[in-house]
This record gives sequence, C-alpha cells and structure tokens, in this order.
Amino acid sequence: MSSHTPLARQAREPRLRVLVVLPAWGAVPAAGAFVTTREYVLGLAASGHLVHVVTSGREPGRRYVEGGVTVWPLQSWRSAVREARPELVISHHGDRRAVRLVAELPRRVRRILMVHGMSPRRELGRPDLAWFPSRACADHYPYTGRAVVLPPPVDPVRYRTTRGGLVTLNGTTAAKGADVLAAVAEAMPDRRFLAVRTPWHEEVPLPPNVTVIDRTEPAAVYARTRLLLMPSVTESWGRVGVEAMLSGIPVLASPLPGIQEALGEAAVYLPREDPGSWVAAIRGLDEPAAYTAASAQALEHTAGVDYAADLAAFERACSDLVHPTAARRPTSASPPAPARPALTPAPEAPSRVQVVAWVHYGVPYRRAGSETMLHTMMRALHQAGVSVAVVCSDMPEAPASWHVDGVPYLHLDAEAAEDFLRTAGARVVVTHHDYATRAIGHARTIGARPVLLVHSDFDIAAQGLIAHPDLAVYNTQWVLKSLAARYLEVDQIPRLVIHPPVNPAEHRAPATGRHVTLVNLNRHKGVDTWRAAARALPRLPFLGVTGGHGPQVLTPRLANTRIIPQTSDMRRHVWAQTRVLLMPSVYESYGLAAVEALASGIPVIAHPTPGLREALADAAVFLDRSDFRAWKAMVRELYQATARRGRLVAAARERSALLGQQSRTELAAWVDVIRDLSARGA
Repeated sequence: MSSHTPLARQAREPRLRVLVVLPAWGAVPAAGAFVTTREYVLGLAASGHLVHVVTSGREPGRRYVEGGVTVWPLQSWRSAVREARPELVISHHGDRRAVRLVAELPRRVRRILMVHGMSPRRELGRPDLAWFPSRACADHYPYTGRAVVLPPPVDPVRYRTTRGGLVTLNGTTAAKGADVLAAVAEAMPDRRFLAVRTPWHEEVPLPPNVTVIDRTEPAAVYARTRLLLMPSVTESWGRVGVEAMLSGIPVLASPLPGIQEALGEAAVYLPREDPGSWVAAIRGLDEPAAYTAASAQALEHTAGVDYAADLAAFERACSDLVHPTAARRPTSASPPAPARPALTPAPEAPSRVQVVAWVHYGVPYRRAGSETMLHTMMRALHQAGVSVAVVCSDMPEAPASWHVDGVPYLHLDAEAAEDFLRTAGARVVVTHHDYATRAIGHARTIGARPVLLVHSDFDIAAQGLIAHPDLAVYNTQWVLKSLAARYLEVDQIPRLVIHPPVNPAEHRAPATGRHVTLVNLNRHKGVDTWRAAARALPRLPFLGVTGGHGPQVLTPRLANTRIIPQTSDMRRHVWAQTRVLLMPSVYESYGLAAVEALASGIPVIAHPTPGLREALADAAVFLDRSDFRAWKAMVRELYQATARRGRLVAAARERSALLGQQSRTELAAWVDVIRDLSARGA
C-alpha cells in the first residue's frame, strides 16, 4: 500500500461525489493502468471526496471500504449508484462492460475516460474529459474533445530501495521485449538476468540464466536490479523506468515517444531490432565510472517527482470538470489545496518580447513538421531583428529554458505561459494545434495580435479559425482551398501561405548513402509498405527513423533493416545514409522530409497525397501505397544507376533550388507582415 498525502484534511463535507467503474480493485494486477487509477482514486478519497468504486469484472463478495473508498461488486451496481448519487464517473477505455454501465447514468453526470494505452480501438466516444498519460498516447487517437495529459503519479516512498546486481525486464512477453531479453541473455551466458512474469499472456521462452519470478512488490524487484531493460514494442509512458530510476537504476529502452516523455535524456535508447547494441550497452555499464554517471543521471531525472502535486493536478481536473465556474477560495471548512506548481520555474523574462509563440512542443525535443516549420519562422524573425520567444507547455522532457539558432525557448505550464505573455508585453502571439483557441483568447485579453498557423485540413486544425485570429498562415495552397470550402472564416480572416521553409544548404549531405529510407515508422506514414519492400528485396539495406508522433511499428525484425531514433542531425544521420527515400503516407499536408531529401538529390517515391504533389511536383515518382509490387519494382530501379534515377536526381536538385528561393520569398513576406502587426498593435 502506498502512502497517500491528504490534500484537504478535515474537510467537513466531500467536495465531489465520484463513481469509478474498474475491472478490478482488490487483488489489482500490477499493470500501470490499474496502479495509476488506484493511486488517483485513493488520492481523491484522501482529499475528502466521496468515492465509490464498482468492479466490472464480476468479483464476488459484498461491499467494503478501503482507504476511504467504498468498493461494490458488479451485482450491486444500482445500489452503488443510489448511494453514491454521482456527479462524476470515471472509467477505462477498453472496458466494454463499463461502457454499458456508464450509459445508464443520467447525462448530467460528467464522464472522465482514462486512456492508458495505445489500443487498436482508437474511437474514444464522447467523454466530457479524456485523460492520457503522455502526449504520445494522446496523439495515437483521433480524438478532438476536451483532454488532459498528466503523468501517472509515482510515490517515491513505495519504490526507493538499495540496488541489486541483476539485469531486469518487467515482463515475459514479446510486447514487453522478452524476445530481446532472450537474445541478450543467450549472448551473455556469464550474466544473470531477472524477468517478472506477465500473467495471463503467452510468454517468450527464456534461456536458463534468466530467473523468472511472479509479480511482487516493485521495491523487492528493484532491490535485486542493477540495470532495467525496456525493449518494449509499445509504451504509452514508461512507469517502470521512472520507478527504477528513483533508486538510481540506469535504464536501457526502446526509443518510443512515450518512454522518451517519461525518461527524457536519462535513459539510453537502443533499437530493439539490434540485440547486439543492448549487449554492448550492458557491457559498457560494467565500467564503474560509466555506471556511476548513469546512476547519478537517473537520480537527477527523478529528483523532481512530486507525488502529491500529481494527485492534486488530477483532483483539479475533476473539480474543474464538475464545477467549472466554482470559486476556489479557501474556507474554514475546506483548507486550500497546494498551489498549482509550474512544470518548471520560469526563467527571467526579457523586458520586452515583440513576438511570442505559445505551443505544446518545440525543437529539438520534438521535430515533426509543424515544430520545425514554427522554429524556422521564428528564427527568420529573430534574424531580422525582431525580439522573439517560444513557450512550450507540454514537454516534461525539456529543461526550464534553452536556445536553438538564437531563438529562446521556455518550458512553462499554461498558467505560467499566460503570465509570461503578459509580463513580456507580447505584441504578437503565434500559436497552432492544441493551444490555438486558448492562446488567441489570451492574446485578445492582453491586447496582442493573434496569429494562427494551420498545418493541415483536419477539422481540429481549423478550430482556431473559429476564434478569428488577426492572421491565418496556411502551409500549402491545397490546405487553404480545402478549408475554404468548409469554413466561412477562411475568407473572413487575412491570410498568408507559407510552405514549410527549407534552406537546401542546411540539409544537403556531402554524399548520399546506400539505404532505402522511411522517416517515421507509423502505419499512416507507410511502415507496412517500407517493410514489404524490404522483405521483397532482401539484398538491399533499409533504414527506418522513428518519428516524434504516432505509434511506431518496430516489428517484425528483418535482417536487412536498421532502425535509428529520431535525430536532430538529419543531414549526417539520415540523408548521408540514404539512396532512395520512401514516402508512402496516407496523409501529408506537405512532406517536409521529402523536401529535405531533395537537397541531396535523393530520389523520392511517394503516395500521391495533395500535399506531396504540391511539395514535389515532377521531382518524385508517385505510386499508390497499397501497390506493394509497384513499390518493389521502383525501389529496385531507382537503387541502380539507371537513366530514370539520373533524371530524378537532377529533378530533385532543381526542385530543391526552386523551393529554396520560394522559402526566402515567403519568409520575407512573413517578417514584413509580423512587423506590421506588431507596429499597429491590437
């Protein structure tokens, strides 16, 4: 049992009436979803809220009370509802019985859906609030409703211990990386390993130097552990890594976005398709100085774990959902909850900043097309003498502040970001994606001019248009036309088209390589087409680069494929290794990776999306992504020194030069418009 710090002790009346529907409560499986929800629920009860739990898994028995929580079996569902009189219900995505039970409640009862993993069932329905453990998990779902991303609460008291001597994997299934553990253990017969059994799932056979134990208290596992392995196929966050690091245990992990959000730069990231790299990393940490440094980094990364603050953040989300306009003034009956902490302390702000971008992500920690485009545009303003700053509010892996190409970045939560915009005297506020509506509204409040960047023709991307910014910047002509056909606001708001800017000189590799490359191993980006080509052409080397958004499909492992993590140095790590680039995306609003590849004269094979056609014109070969035979034949032809390859290399370089000039012209127009907006004021 973990210790729960009451957030509102001695409250005379419960502030919320909460009903929670879970598959199980008592003998809870040690899976992250159950542990996290249990922590939140016990935290709500400790704060003085009235909490009832109904177990949807048909557990026998009568109702009982644990930690201030009243627990009911499924057969007592209606009795629980009558007694609880809930104003808020919490359930898990994927619990089908809970869906039926929750549907019986009056619509006035607010609904929170806990989305713990990256399920193939991506439809979330219409909850009043969806909770996600990470931005990577949220990005997996095509959900456009109200959401909150909060890291799972981890109580350091429960997990801190004295380290042991084994190399440990928490799981015995391929999904958790037991296949990698098996290969590593076979290559290191002199080393002892530990695996914690995954109940009710088919296990991977393990060699005799791996001890398999049943699930037990986590601290007992970490007391036997020197290194933790996380070669998972998918993870929505990376809880066990945080738990282990609390005891200074170094972690070797797959470069999954969810794990990277949890562990930041404190972990060592390795491709699960290359067990040899895991063996080398384990042996590297046998060196005492290397292990001491890795252990210290793990302790430093988890020094800021604040269990009480994480529970308080979830409590606020619940309270704000049920009582959105309620005053939060302390009373004698209800002592004040701890103040909401900023994610990081705010660095000292410049006396004046003309243009502030308030967004969720930023480079170099996230390098998808929208982050890269925003940075290039802010850099152009900075180089033109305009004072700028970028504020990122959803990046737990980021430090308090950093600079990229002279552009200052700050990591602030939403409240601190609003304070910064006000105190810095921003004249223009640039935004996109998640913070668009809030940033535009706040810009109006402080007398700044709001500017919206529109990166796709999805309806969610256009939500900021409804808030009527003073300028909308579209990343392509086709996105502008597509949205204009559906939104009257497009013709009512001043607009500018700026294609994602690319300076060819920054991306041109001195020489290209020998791989057939895919950037972002997501199904929507075409990983199945890439892998089918690799399987059909076993003598050609294929390179996969993990992406910053969406679930990465890293298996099955093929002998001729190599996978590397997302990199800030695409020129050296990717373009210098590439001979042919594949872009079999089901959707690309533009296609920045393809445009970057053109600078090195790399031939591109692409699916004919409107964005890729606008970006590449006649400098690529377009094939339907489902025609695997056509892709195989074209890869084979363009890999060789054929006449078609020669024509495409020349066309790529010519198109790159044209797009480079286009970027210079469009960025100059951008600088002029922003200067004019800043001078005119609100």
